[in-house]
Amino acid sequence: MSVKVSVIIPVYNVEKYIRQTLDSVVNQTFKDIEIIIVDNKSTDKTLEIINEYAKKDDRFVIYKNSENLKQGLARNFGVQMARGQYIFFIDGDDYMELNAIERLYDKITETDADITLCTWNQFDDATGKIDKNHVYAKLKQIPPEFDNKTFNWRDIKYSVFWQTSVPWDKMYRRDFLIKKDVKFPGGTFFEDNVFVYDALFKADKMSVLREDLIFYRCNRKNAVTNSRNHIFFDYLKIFNLIGDNLKKINLFDEMKYYYWDYKVITLYWWFMKIRLPYKRKFFNMMKYDFKHLGMNEEDKEFVRNRTLFLIDRFTKLSFFIYYPLFFFWDKIFRIERGVKNYAIVFFSTFEKWYDYKKESNLKND
Repeated sequence: MSVKVSVIIPVYNVEKYIRQTLDSVVNQTFKDIEIIIVDNKSTDKTLEIINEYAKKDDRFVIYKNSENLKQGLARNFGVQMARGQYIFFIDGDDYMELNAIERLYDKITETDADITLCTWNQFDDATGKIDKNHVYAKLKQIPPEFDNKTFNWRDIKYSVFWQTSVPWDKMYRRDFLIKKDVKFPGGTFFEDNVFVYDALFKADKMSVLREDLIFYRCNRKNAVTNSRNHIFFDYLKIFNLIGDNLKKINLFDEMKYYYWDYKVITLYWWFMKIRLPYKRKFFNMMKYDFKHLGMNEEDKEFVRNRTLFLIDRFTKLSFFIYYPLFFFWDKIFRIERGVKNYAIVFFSTFEKWYDYKKESNLKND
């Protein structure tokens, strides 16, 4: 028998947080749900706690993997096994407002969309503080004009790669995910990016709900993004998978300038974050990748100056020259924001900033 919404929760060693997550799920105002748990072979008391909840609530469906398949493949399995008309993901260390499923379900059914996006808050695990103004969480790249109507990626073409690349601030029509073969890649970290952008480009209709419904836990001690080690190398693989997906749906040529900009700027951001023992290898991986982007001289006329500048930095310099001479300079003056940012930081005026932003936007029009 089908249900309206399948809530899919991949878990691995989250005994410290899973009660808060499950409390926010089982107490939802929207009751017609199934709660699919996919355990990646937890070694702590995570499953024991989940079983405790399952004994009191027959909406639970629990699957145990024989090995840790990471979140992506666990979510894929959950989608395959789901009976719900709609899919909602939540991680085992996050939680949500008690009306989150109801509000998202009402919006996605009202708009007949393939995907509905909502806003969220960031919860700092170390301090307990909630950030209600996190820019990334507020969908500010989607114009307000789309709040009361559906849209697709072409309507937000210039900013599509700067939308949130997390899967858990969205509700999806299950048959859309199945028919369009939208899946998480296996065997890699940071797989969310591949899944989300594939979904955004394949969706015929999307809608927005500007309500903070999810609480994303950041600054967690054992979180992957806090490792800042060799795991970050997977970002190269992730961006190439995104490019491969664009080619499969014949959109690469149309989107390559925006894709290159997003790829180069974001990789540089993670290069700044990765710990020093891993910087040299990451630098050389980026150097090799940037040399093989397939960008010709004609393309350079349409690629943003900041992106070309970073490509030159990495392809023309060695790590032993770049790191002692330019890295801290670029970091202090946020070179990923643009070459002219140097002058703007030193001699800041509103007019200079306005002209710079205008020029940067026009170059991609």
